Amino acid sequence: MEKILLYIISGETRASWDRAVEISKGLSATLYALFIVDKDLVKTVANMRGLNEIDTAIQIEEEGWKYLYYLEDKAVNEGVKTALFVEEGDSIDILRRFVKERNIELLIVGHRSGQGVEGRKVERMIQQMIEYVQCPILIEKEGGKR
Repeated sequence: MEKILLYIISGETRASWDRAVEISKGLSATLYALFIVDKDLVKTVANMRGLNEIDTAIQIEEEGWKYLYYLEDKAVNEGVKTALFVEEGDSIDILRRFVKERNIELLIVGHRSGQGVEGRKVERMIQQMIEYVQCPILIEKEGGKR
């Protein structure tokens, strides 16, 4: 296995970051890390904060780059080669295309059980990943018991 993709959903999914670095190191694989500025999330956050969508998208993208650089430091310290990406659009469409174009062999994603609308939204997205993304997926449970 040469190419592993870590999909970073938020800063709350850092256990999956550690797992991705560990697996990549063990397999001498390149760790691709992807943060997606999801168009639906941008609209929701902009409405909640009373900001325009462009400013909101910029803020979310900047946060994503902070996560990616944090992960890169962690990976480099472990001797893992990384490639960092931020994309904007529909999460599932981007993941499908990214995996296909780069011949990703394993997708790692963190999942933190949430409640309410946001929790159901993430669970629905993971179900769509399982259905539409054409590679094995490791879902790392965040927090709680393993």
